[in-house]
Amino acid sequence: MKQHFLLWTCYLFLTGITAGLVAFCLTGAIHLIQTLSFGFSQGSFSTMIASIPPYRRAISLVLAGLLAGVGWHWLAKKGKVIQSIQQTLHDNTLFSPWTQFWHGWLQLTTVSMGAPVGREGASREVAVAMTSLWSQKCNLSKKDQKLLLACASGAALGAVYNAPLATIIFILEVILDRWSLNNAYAACLTSYVAVETVALLQGKHEVQYLMPQQGWTLTSLLWAALAGLILALMAHAYKHLLEHLPKPDAKSQWFIPKVFLAFSIIAGLSIFFPEILGNGKAGLLFFLHEEPHPSYISWLLVAKAVAIYLVFASGAKGGKIAPSMMLGGASSLLLASISQHFFSLPLSTTLAIMIGASLFLGIINKMPLAAPLFLVEITGQSLLTLIPLAIASLAAHIGYHYCQILIKPLKSFKTFR
Repeated sequence: MKQHFLLWTCYLFLTGITAGLVAFCLTGAIHLIQTLSFGFSQGSFSTMIASIPPYRRAISLVLAGLLAGVGWHWLAKKGKVIQSIQQTLHDNTLFSPWTQFWHGWLQLTTVSMGAPVGREGASREVAVAMTSLWSQKCNLSKKDQKLLLACASGAALGAVYNAPLATIIFILEVILDRWSLNNAYAACLTSYVAVETVALLQGKHEVQYLMPQQGWTLTSLLWAALAGLILALMAHAYKHLLEHLPKPDAKSQWFIPKVFLAFSIIAGLSIFFPEILGNGKAGLLFFLHEEPHPSYISWLLVAKAVAIYLVFASGAKGGKIAPSMMLGGASSLLLASISQHFFSLPLSTTLAIMIGASLFLGIINKMPLAAPLFLVEITGQSLLTLIPLAIASLAAHIGYHYCQILIKPLKSFKTFR
């Protein structure tokens, strides 16, 4: 029993190291591709994107669309079926490590070239592929191997964002959807090992959205509750829209032109709204460190929402974590601006952005427990900041629950008629 536990712990350590190495290597690849695509030699994509010439932004998007169309069309014809980690855990008979590997690299490359969706899926896919390659040779049971793959997927996300605590909850809440002592032990160990592996290689623990510590008052808490009710409606509406997209056939002869057209439209939008490019970090930093006019925030919000929709509707792939945070941050910033203008409420716009980002992140990605903690970790805040975020999340959940109760009789009436 003790020997089995020690061996299992070694496998978990190796999974965490694999996820950390993948996250570190892919982060370096992202910076290289962004530099080649946009031509900046100093600074980061998120801070430099608005200063890049519009024609260069557009060309990069068009090329990304061509790569996305050809790449996923080729994978659909030559590779095996692309599975989500949840599908793999349920049935891994069709799982192909190398198909998932190239699927992850396609996501990484297109997002680095400006595609307006998340890149966290890339590190998760590649980490799962790499873990699968060595774990298949370890004489593990199917149950244990699936747990390693789930932890590899979550740990890679945590390593990219330096958010180990939120990652533990994410693995248990979203990927495994099952809470147990064994699952919790595996999630804790792999998450922290992955994060520490990246920190060791980088020489530091990087906070991606570092900002001053945010305080809160009774007014802030009341506003958070009301904002939770309002913003939840917007988040659920957009989530519903994304969940009911058409499902393009990547093997179809029309797939490549469809993806290319979608990215070309986004390229046109990027000329006027450069912050829509990339996973959403550029937009969030823009909201946090600049003072954009509410009208520009509104149009930027619409442009980002349209761009994300176009990518997924075309059949291209990507993550939703950072994009959902940008949409939520913009929506909440607008709501805070209205509250300040009409009611003169003493609100911190930074805290408002965090509240909106947390809500949209939790709703769109189905991670209501992990989302507030994730925002606290990636912004370097104290755990006290969880209170307004949790209140907003609770208000959103209660509001949505009662909306469902009210809507149910209407649905029954329509069915009866």
